[in-house]
Amino acid sequence: MAKDKVLTGAAGAYYVGFRLSALGYAVGLTTHGTRAIDMFVANPDTVKSITIQTKTMLADAFRQSGKLGNYWGWPVGKSPQKAHETFFYAFVDLRGDPSKTPHVFIVPSVVLAPLLEDNKGWLWCCIYEKDQDSYLERWDVIRDALA
Repeated sequence: MAKDKVLTGAAGAYYVGFRLSALGYAVGLTTHGTRAIDMFVANPDTVKSITIQTKTMLADAFRQSGKLGNYWGWPVGKSPQKAHETFFYAFVDLRGDPSKTPHVFIVPSVVLAPLLEDNKGWLWCCIYEKDQDSYLERWDVIRDALA
């Protein structure tokens, strides 16, 4: 049975919110349908804040093919949001199984452009295995932005 895309997106956003809350940040999820921003995150100690857009795949985010090797991929849209030092993407791979811990790739919007690949007019963020350490579970990137 195909899963509802809205529920998949919500699962990814709530998971990222959970992780950030567990790190001690104040997290506010936007209402469904808000364009470009899924959550606001603030550090109560420094009063600094960032915004995050989540992109979530229920399964099949990891692809065992590609000219440059295996990769994870998420559709971003026809054009990405404007880059800003306080705007981040959280690409979530739910791994097709609720008993598995999701993988989260943290990508600052200012470094997104080189990760984008065009697929018939639709942009995809593609993170290759060789580059995974730069993005996978890099919660420290958000911690540094909120310090």
